[in-house]
Amino acid sequence: MRKPQYWLSAIFALAAANAYAADSTITISGNVRDNGCAVAGESKDFTVDLMNNAAKQFSTVGATTPAVPFRIVLSPCGGAVSAVKVGFVGVADAENTRLLKVDGGTSAAAGMGIEILDGQQTTLPLNAASSAIAWTTLTPGQTNTLNFYARLMATQLPITPGHVNATATFTLEFQ
Repeated sequence: MRKPQYWLSAIFALAAANAYAADSTITISGNVRDNGCAVAGESKDFTVDLMNNAAKQFSTVGATTPAVPFRIVLSPCGGAVSAVKVGFVGVADAENTRLLKVDGGTSAAAGMGIEILDGQQTTLPLNAASSAIAWTTLTPGQTNTLNFYARLMATQLPITPGHVNATATFTLEFQ
């Protein structure tokens, strides 16, 4: 009865003899760079007020309201930072995916989306890949203010007057 136990012991002993410890080294390296910026408190969570707008402004698809400025302040910025890519992420409008979708609800406006524009009032596509976003030059070691605009744009007619609300987040990629 003891023979199977001896055989198992012998097999395990042989298996253990074939296990070797190798002398190996893994080198892990990287860099810590001073090429980023912090988002200033005033730019972390804020609301852009698109104000009251008349429904008659939306007589055609593509009609817009006046652009409302907002800004993102980056401070402090590192001494080696040179540029940033700013992307906006959110739920896209079904009719025009470059626009932010207006939240639904019983008192919500419909037939429009929110357009986000850069400081030169050029449309910034929503949910764009990093490769499609242009670099914006930053001043190293300084506070940098990035200017943007938002406005409503008609996506279908007739529009339904009501409350406009939507949420987007912004992403930052530093160089």
